[in-house]
Amino acid sequence: FLPTAKKKEHNSVDFVATSIKNWKKQLLLNGEVGKPCQDNIDKWSAENPDRFYGLPKDPIKSKSFDINTDKINDVLLYFPAGDCCSCIVGMNEASDYLKLIYSKGNEFLSNDNLREKIATKIENEFYAQTNTDVERAIFSITDFNKNISGTYKLWTLEDPNCCASIEGAFKYNPFTFKIQITHQNVK
Repeated sequence: FLPTAKKKEHNSVDFVATSIKNWKKQLLLNGEVGKPCQDNIDKWSAENPDRFYGLPKDPIKSKSFDINTDKINDVLLYFPAGDCCSCIVGMNEASDYLKLIYSKGNEFLSNDNLREKIATKIENEFYAQTNTDVERAIFSITDFNKNISGTYKLWTLEDPNCCASIEGAFKYNPFTFKIQITHQNVK
């Protein structure tokens, strides 16, 4: 996805802006999201078949930190899924979309699978801590430094679609693949 670039360009505003522009194209072409939601749900659904969420109307957020400790800042791009453009009531929540761009030698690589990886890690860690089966988990990014950090909601098998019974916080390291979670019941 990203061509090899000179390291000095990696931390520039232009690099981040170009990365965001390319990521938007990638998300649209891969069918992960549609164009930004519009008031006419039927029209949006027809123009964006088999998609539920749209690109954000607000700018995509970025945070930089040298997470792999190679003296070059890595970039986390992310945006909330927002309201579902074409979902049924009660199934209107989803995890943030995110992409990590990091340096490896003279190359810049990306991790595009963090959304699914973090949600699965939260689910598995909750099960390991509580021995409670999990229906699904969703999360939002709050920070990027030594870890990707955020908050999450988790549905157990007994929870109705509308209401997660567990909320918590997580810290995930995308290079060690380790997650830490805290949780509390919200019912």
